[in-house]
Amino acid sequence: MARIKAGDLRHPVKLLTPVTAIGEHNRRTTTWTEAATVYAAKSDVGGREFFQAHAVNAEDIVTFTIRWRDDIDTTWRVQHGTNVYGVLEVNHLGYMRDYMRLKCRMVQGGGV
Repeated sequence: MARIKAGDLRHPVKLLTPVTAIGEHNRRTTTWTEAATVYAAKSDVGGREFFQAHAVNAEDIVTFTIRWRDDIDTTWRVQHGTNVYGVLEVNHLGYMRDYMRLKCRMVQGGGV
């Protein structure tokens, strides 16, 4: 595995955690709270267009490489600029406890 240089981590991203509350009429609402702002290396995994129900949908998958954290899971989101991504997969890179990769998909509507 290629070593990651600190200079590769040049994109500031916000790590967002879900907070679920019971609102009016016993409806669950999820809001997103910033857990941390970290620097990440961003790379495109690929974009894919596909046809479904006579509509064209775009799938934007990217990976963010960040310094190790032991609290991130697939319920979290990553915000880069105005784009919000849901975490699909957490790769601990051999459990070396130095870096990790987050495979993410852009959230349509992106609301945080």
